[in-house]
Amino acid sequence: MLVTVAACASGGPALAAVRGECFALAQGVGAGEFLTAEMAQAIPCREERPDLPLAFDRDAGAPVAKEDLPAGTYLGRIALRPGSIARAGEALQLLIRQGPVIVEREVRPIRSLRAGERGFVRAADGEVLTARFVDAGGAE
Repeated sequence: MLVTVAACASGGPALAAVRGECFALAQGVGAGEFLTAEMAQAIPCREERPDLPLAFDRDAGAPVAKEDLPAGTYLGRIALRPGSIARAGEALQLLIRQGPVIVEREVRPIRSLRAGERGFVRAADGEVLTARFVDAGGAE
């Protein structure tokens, strides 16, 4: 199955895919991990059309590996958006700042979130809050 991911970006793999460039994985990706622009490197296009074991996560707007993919896996013409993605249910640290006070608590996104995106997270006590996912494995 060939998965083409549409993306809006000013450069990198997303723009390059529109220009007809092809990509391979610069690093291995484990089953269940999202593919992002940082994981790909431009390579010359091949005649083959890759049959990639990928699914598409609509919440994150990104492909997910259905099985382990080694570094060098040919992706073909694919558009990948940059930025970290927190999978639904993944443990994150929520930072709440009020003046000089900082409170941290563990939360889990209700749906997948991209870095910089706001969404709902659930705390261990069941409370649902809105938070912005930041790249460093946390939310605020």
